[in-house]
Amino acid sequence: MFWSAVPRSRWPDDPEYLESIQSSWVEPFGDMRQELVFIGQGLDEQRVRAALDSCLLSDDEMLAGREFWETLPDPFPAWENAQ
Repeated sequence: MFWSAVPRSRWPDDPEYLESIQSSWVEPFGDMRQELVFIGQGLDEQRVRAALDSCLLSDDEMLAGREFWETLPDPFPAWENAQ
């Protein structure tokens, strides 16, 4: 569960723990976020970042909502079942 979903009265009292919560806090979503981690040898960081950034929506696209999102092309290749 994200701390932003927990009433502050139920947050921990420990100063170090509170600091760790605040260090990842970004308004308006608090500590709610998703992270991707890529581990491997010889990864082209710039290429990975560019590919992922090309999938991001602009603020206007984000506000347009699901109906609009469903009209956008899927930038990822089709998934295949492993045999």
